[in-house]
Amino acid sequence: MPGESLRAHAEHFLAVATRHPGCRAGRIIDAIKTSATVELDIDVELPLHMKPDGQSPNGVRNAETVQVVLGPSYPWSSPAFYLRTDFPRDLPHIQPDATDTLPRPCLLDGSQREFFFQFGMVEGGIFHLVDQLVIWLQHAAEGTLINREQGWEPTLRRDLANLMAIDAESCRTLVDRSGGHRIFRAGYIRLGAVDNRLSSGAAAMLHVSAERTRLKRADNDLFITRPGAESTLGSTVCCVVWPDKLPSGEQFIADTYLPETVTTLGALQNRANELRCGQNLRGMLEALERYFRGRALETPVPIGIVLCARRPFHLIGSASDIELLPYIVEVRATRGRNALFASGSDEPVAPATQLDVANPALLRNVSGAPETGSVAMLGCGSVGSKMAVHLARSGASITIASDQDLLMPHNLARHALTYCGPPRYKADALADELVRLGQEPQVHKGDLVQDLQSVGRRRGILTKQSTYAVNTTASLGVREALSLLAPQDVEPRLAEAALFGRGNGGFLLVEGKAHNPTLCDLVAELYATVDENRLRSLLCDPEHGLSEVQIGQGCSSLTMPMTDMRLSAMTAALTETLVEVMQHGDGNGEIAVGHTAENAPDTGWSRRSVAPFHVIPIQSTPGWTMRVSQRVLDQMRAEAKRWPASETGGVLIGKCSVRLKAVTVVDLLPAPPDSVRSETLFTLGTNGLKQAIIARHRATGGALFDVGTWHSHLDDHGPSARDWETARELGSGRPPPSVLLIVTPERLHAIMHAEGNCGP
Repeated sequence: MPGESLRAHAEHFLAVATRHPGCRAGRIIDAIKTSATVELDIDVELPLHMKPDGQSPNGVRNAETVQVVLGPSYPWSSPAFYLRTDFPRDLPHIQPDATDTLPRPCLLDGSQREFFFQFGMVEGGIFHLVDQLVIWLQHAAEGTLINREQGWEPTLRRDLANLMAIDAESCRTLVDRSGGHRIFRAGYIRLGAVDNRLSSGAAAMLHVSAERTRLKRADNDLFITRPGAESTLGSTVCCVVWPDKLPSGEQFIADTYLPETVTTLGALQNRANELRCGQNLRGMLEALERYFRGRALETPVPIGIVLCARRPFHLIGSASDIELLPYIVEVRATRGRNALFASGSDEPVAPATQLDVANPALLRNVSGAPETGSVAMLGCGSVGSKMAVHLARSGASITIASDQDLLMPHNLARHALTYCGPPRYKADALADELVRLGQEPQVHKGDLVQDLQSVGRRRGILTKQSTYAVNTTASLGVREALSLLAPQDVEPRLAEAALFGRGNGGFLLVEGKAHNPTLCDLVAELYATVDENRLRSLLCDPEHGLSEVQIGQGCSSLTMPMTDMRLSAMTAALTETLVEVMQHGDGNGEIAVGHTAENAPDTGWSRRSVAPFHVIPIQSTPGWTMRVSQRVLDQMRAEAKRWPASETGGVLIGKCSVRLKAVTVVDLLPAPPDSVRSETLFTLGTNGLKQAIIARHRATGGALFDVGTWHSHLDDHGPSARDWETARELGSGRPPPSVLLIVTPERLHAIMHAEGNCGP
């Protein structure tokens, strides 16, 4: 029989509880089919100066009798603890209940059931719960349930059926010295029958927006109801009220802890008076009466009211001393009514649990992520949408969502969104999702390659509000358009993220300060420095490597096959790396590369700093520059030191872009063995050179090729007539580019033969 089972449980509970040294005695009060009640006599260790009185100044006795109720599902549910009827309620950590019910202590800062379960043996759970009860009563007697150093303990509002989502920090910023109130638009859902009252068969949840409003008679859309079979949706308002100043002009401090016992409109008004918010609350309720004069609603509408209490010190977990106390009261504007609140002061009011709306600060705190700068997301496809959502959920601000393509059905295989409506722009869809996370991104749906070249349109993409701009388009055109910009035209620091090798590899590039090295520089440097076979295979795979097929290309075809799991894993790691760079990166460029192991999901990552490239104007070729990696320059100077009495040299490996008018050097081939060195001349040999150039080109998947030659001068003089002749011979013997770089002890000179140019 259930009753017999609960009696057995009650006897077991009592036997274990009385073993605790703080439990003096106990007894079973009753055991019926649905519950069993046990009483425990708890010794409370009072401080010495309180012992003669037998109780603490706040009314906690040296011996407290506590009721313990075991529910029908015990031990699959936790015991419930109840204090005596006249136990002082003006203490923190007491559950919010009506004054005609027994007060319940909050023994733990989490789930009591999980605490009860964690000890495995039921005996362990019972003993430790009783131990928590003893500690709680002792702290209650000492008045240390609130620790000033830890912060003010907010009024306990756990397990309430009514909820209110509101931007707490924005509310707190409203509170000034003078007092006042603001009304905000809100949406709501109400559960329960129309005739049921809040906290008595009905419950409501409000989602308060940041849009301010007034109770103006002309606004007919403030209160809208859309009844359903089991719930009602609609729009309403929420009023935030804060305290008036004292007659002396000082701020009013609510330094007395008040338990949550408000259940009626009269009790709410009394609580508002205690917090010096009464006058402003009455003004709002009177305005509400005037608004509904002559109006009628078919169903009840919940109204939100938030009282702001200024505490003597900051709240736990917050730097603010403003506590928010939310309540919900229903307006029943029936036809032929005598008053908006028919029951007057007895009109039911439901305390609500305050939930924060999604915003960057909340998400950053919940995720434990560091505070970072804001990000403009250039590309809202598979990689871009994932990274944007990762960043937003970590509290980073997304300022721009840019993409000119539509979100098509096949994109949903890997996109961060699951939008199923008619085709729409990826940028719009992502921006709408980010709004739900408290973001306010601007949207750009133009061609980035073209718009980055327009001063006006570029300012709307690379905004001053963005700390970083991340290119996830995998478009060579966008990369070059970003790299072409002059340093003064780039407000945010530029980065690029992409996947390759069916998602088994990924990289993050972050340009250096002053726009050097650029994204194009870093891609070339990446190809030149790949020294691991698995990574080289993935990067240069002719079918799915970076140089062939890339995620997010602006075409309508399906991109490289990979699972959403693989893409999500790689983009999450790329996003973490970006956050790390934003936090701790230096002024240099950054290359981070990751790839999976062969036939295993394990992913290894490497990250290195890239110094600024040396930028050298190419003489006689207006507008063209040579960009030389510091790593390569160090190799050339080391080679020159090996031949202190002779000129030496070799072949330059890199990339060339006519659009950028730049020749980028990221690698060298040594001089062939038949090269000739002398004090005044270096002649590059040919033995095996062609084969070495072809092999290097193939090893980089066709990304890098020879772009000219270099040689040293023993003195700091520029190109000689012989150098110009050599440049002419190089230019006539092979297609451009063919640059001749001269390395002197202190300077660099670059020359390239062009039509009509015969040198100095």
